[in-house]
Amino acid sequence: MKTAALALAAALGAMPGRAWSASDLVFEPAYFEQAAPVTAYDMVVRLPGFVIASGDAVRGYAGAAGNVLVDGVRPSTKSRTLDDILKAIPAGQVARIELIRTARPGIDQKGAQLLANVVRISDTSNVRAFTLSNYTYTDGTTRPAFRAETSRRGITGGWEASLLLSRNQDESGNGERVKRSASGDVLERARISVDSPIRGAEARMAADLPLAGGTARGNLSLTHQDYRTRETLAFLEANIFGPSARTDDRVRTNSGELGGEWSRPFGDVNTKLLALATRKDIAVRSTSDDGGALSDYMSDSVADERILRATVDRTPARGPSWEISGEVAYNALDSVSALSVAGTPITLPGADVTITEWRADLSALMKLAVSSRLTAEMTLRGEGSRLGQKDHSTGFDYSREFGFLKPKLLLRWSPGARGLVRLRVERDVGQLDFSDFASSASLIEGTVDAGNLDLRPQTAWVFEADVERRFGTDGALTLAYRHERIDNVLDLLPVDGLDAPGNIGEGTVNAAVLRFTWPLDTVGLSGGRVSFSGEWRRSSVRDPVTGDRRPITALAPFESEIHASLDRPRLRSTFALDVYFGQKLTYRRINEVRRTFADPYATVKWTFAATPQLTIETSVQNALSRKHDRDRIVYTGPRSADDVQFTENRWYRAKTGAFISLRYQH
Repeated sequence: MKTAALALAAALGAMPGRAWSASDLVFEPAYFEQAAPVTAYDMVVRLPGFVIASGDAVRGYAGAAGNVLVDGVRPSTKSRTLDDILKAIPAGQVARIELIRTARPGIDQKGAQLLANVVRISDTSNVRAFTLSNYTYTDGTTRPAFRAETSRRGITGGWEASLLLSRNQDESGNGERVKRSASGDVLERARISVDSPIRGAEARMAADLPLAGGTARGNLSLTHQDYRTRETLAFLEANIFGPSARTDDRVRTNSGELGGEWSRPFGDVNTKLLALATRKDIAVRSTSDDGGALSDYMSDSVADERILRATVDRTPARGPSWEISGEVAYNALDSVSALSVAGTPITLPGADVTITEWRADLSALMKLAVSSRLTAEMTLRGEGSRLGQKDHSTGFDYSREFGFLKPKLLLRWSPGARGLVRLRVERDVGQLDFSDFASSASLIEGTVDAGNLDLRPQTAWVFEADVERRFGTDGALTLAYRHERIDNVLDLLPVDGLDAPGNIGEGTVNAAVLRFTWPLDTVGLSGGRVSFSGEWRRSSVRDPVTGDRRPITALAPFESEIHASLDRPRLRSTFALDVYFGQKLTYRRINEVRRTFADPYATVKWTFAATPQLTIETSVQNALSRKHDRDRIVYTGPRSADDVQFTENRWYRAKTGAFISLRYQH
């Protein structure tokens, strides 16, 4: 009992440790020394109480912001994830990492409660790194990859470049599919084999240099990915399609991005100009063979985006700070698709469409210190867009205009040196997904979705409360609650007899969040730590088919992950366990209820600093060989009639893989 009491006292900050304050926290390289980090990513993931969030996949730049900065600036890219950006920064080029917890002039948190700012050194450095890696799976399959990186930093700027050639695979494995009648009799039983190989290539460059009294930053990237999913059925009972069936999906994506940003201070006024252009070509080819009955689906789409953004902010020594920004974006999508089932062409609404959008976004923000412990951040954003839709097969040509005001109030109160309370009220406006206007199909999932031209953005009022508590040397606990009142939920509804995305009325989402980082020194395990991040959600909306209240489609009721690590500097080693809990997703279609669930995905990893230049990482991926489940209840007509035609359970266990990588850096 005495030992437990001492551990609890240490967790609550009674024992000496880091001198936490309610202001921003600074982590020097020495803080990460025991873990022997190789890249900035290895450092950021160890920040207590912080979880990397890459932002939303939306059009425009303002709404796509993540929660990581580099040298105080958001990366001028949308195609790269924050993980990729951080992994391209060698740990030796990091001067410090700031955990921004309070309102900082010149930085709009974009709703993020915490920001990590990676500050690079200004001294000259040259780094070259080569990484060879390979996955080996239990069936003997190997997936090698090669990455080459080079970077140079100087007092006035620097540049970096990388090339990646990879072969990998999504979770693949073997299982079973059983179809039963409404009375429970077996209609069909088959062994199932799933194989999902991925091939990819990436080439990227980025640079920053002085220009016209300020700093110019630019980036260029080219990416290719070939993703296939092969599903084979070997029938054991009721083989109505013959002894076997096969489905092959293939998605090839080629994308490119060119971006640039220029910033310059004029006294206490900072200016930023950003230009960004992206293009993505996606080709989908899907075939299935059910005992000689052939079906085919194809889709070709081209998406373009061009963004211009300007920001001016003032950071006075005293008094309120402010920021004004404006953004103009042009987006376009051309999509063509076709479907034939058993040789018969199927007419798809929205099979040949062009969607265009002009979007303007204006924002004014003010940050004010109400008292020494209370700060307020007030934002008023206005958004206007003109959406054009043309169906080339029917000649339908239509345009609509949307306009929204999006106010936000964020209060931060520090009741003590180790605590922080944040309150947020915001009017949130979602974006329409251009792909929702075009028809799509998946033979491997057995679904056909119509395009819907009558869509409106989802809008909601968001109320959020967040309490943060720092303890011990590097412990953190965060509790949050969020309530969303949605005006026009985007879900699935019937369109021309097919399922399609659409607005189905008012809905609510209530979410509770728990995050903590617990240093295990307090229980006698030096160098150990455990972190957890979890979110519980409960949603409600009225079903357009049955009229009953039910959860929002594909919104997981629970999502979480656990990370544990143990540093052993004398062994030049770090041991880690990462567990990602599977999400349960439910889809309610016109005549079907589909539920998918995956068991936890666990990885056990050992990182060994063999020499100052060579790092070896080995891991067991998917150590628990997690099970993927998909249950279907299919009705003879609309679900409202409650006339079940059959049920189906499909499952497979994904293969465990051994991973090894050798990274040489000099």
